[in-house]
Amino acid sequence: MRRIRFSRTPAFDFEALRGLWAAAYDGGEFGEVAAVMARVRRGDFESWYREWSAMADRVAARGRAYDEPVSRGTALLRAANYQRQAEFFLDPADPRRAATAASGRDLFDAGLDALGTGITRTRIPYDGADLEALFMRPAESTRPAESMRPEGPDSRTVLVVQGGFDSTLEELYFMLGAAAVRRGHCVLMFTGPGQGSSLREHGMPFTAEWERPTAAVLDWLDGLVEPRLLVGAGISFGGHLLARAAAFEPRYDGVVLYDYFPGMLTAFLHNVPRLVRGAFQRMPWWMRRAVPLYGRFDAQARWGIGNAFWTFGAESLPALIDAMRPFDDRDWAGEITADALVLLAEREHFYDPALGRDFAARLTGARSVRVHTFAEADGGHLHCQNGALQQAHEVIFDWVHALEHSVVTTEATRTPAGEGWDHGDRPGGTHRRSGNTH
Repeated sequence: MRRIRFSRTPAFDFEALRGLWAAAYDGGEFGEVAAVMARVRRGDFESWYREWSAMADRVAARGRAYDEPVSRGTALLRAANYQRQAEFFLDPADPRRAATAASGRDLFDAGLDALGTGITRTRIPYDGADLEALFMRPAESTRPAESMRPEGPDSRTVLVVQGGFDSTLEELYFMLGAAAVRRGHCVLMFTGPGQGSSLREHGMPFTAEWERPTAAVLDWLDGLVEPRLLVGAGISFGGHLLARAAAFEPRYDGVVLYDYFPGMLTAFLHNVPRLVRGAFQRMPWWMRRAVPLYGRFDAQARWGIGNAFWTFGAESLPALIDAMRPFDDRDWAGEITADALVLLAEREHFYDPALGRDFAARLTGARSVRVHTFAEADGGHLHCQNGALQQAHEVIFDWVHALEHSVVTTEATRTPAGEGWDHGDRPGGTHRRSGNTH
């Protein structure tokens, strides 16, 4: 299928589409994205930063000049997302990165404030540092989270959303948070080690033991909500991290892998020629010289390796390979007991989609497993359905709705009335499975 391409640099083309991806929730505008990309030079990271930053500044200036609150809020939200776009390819050591991120965060908060969207921004203590989080309730109960505690917990469905290798906390709002609240759910979005404040301020790299930050997040939720249904959603590499957490954290009733993602080393190897994959894992001297040379000609490789050094806390290629090895789902996939929705893209470019189907087959302890592959014919075929946000949301929330229905049905048939339920009470406690859908 031929589609509109924003750049002859594949990494720029994908990330430009990602900037437009958020349009459904006021995070982008086609004309603005196209205008930026018309001026970005092929493979030039500095050009990328300059043009996205300039567009963000112009849109923010217009937004601040508007008196009408909806116009002001939507413009500021777009400007916030464009600042995220601007910083994306900057070197982690570039001082403009932190400044741009802070600007985007302030614009995001100002945009939601203008729109009257209730949201609580908080820091959750973790391992001597903290995890950034955003908590939202549906419109009829948008008081700050702290004020809800004395009046009793909320009992509706709660989604706990996390990103992956490169997403920001604010982007999670566009990707899933706003859609969850629109459908009447509470949502907590957080960043863990290797992401957000724990990385940028405390230097904490990714941890393969993702159940540890997850426990801190769910403990924070305890008492604030008593959800009828607690669903985790992991986006991109966040799908791998969430799956790992769910294998050791029993509080999740359901997990959405949006999309499934293998271990990071597996993803890196997918784009390495087969003949040298073994050498890439061993990193002999000649491979250590070849990788940076290759990165000069491949923007995705140059950015990906640089971002991996930062987020995995490695200072050399051999150290990076060692840091990525523990992120492997072969030993724990069967320990996941929650209902699972595994999303795949027909034209996934970070790994072989067959790995996702193999992973689903190894979810032998899950109450239920559904695999959904988004087809190229429908436009949802790119990684995480980039450019087809509504398609992804429709599948995800229809699945969540079905889980809610199963809970209501179970509660209605329990005796005595009013008791809670545990994992064994849910329909499908014999590990029902549903087949692939397309």
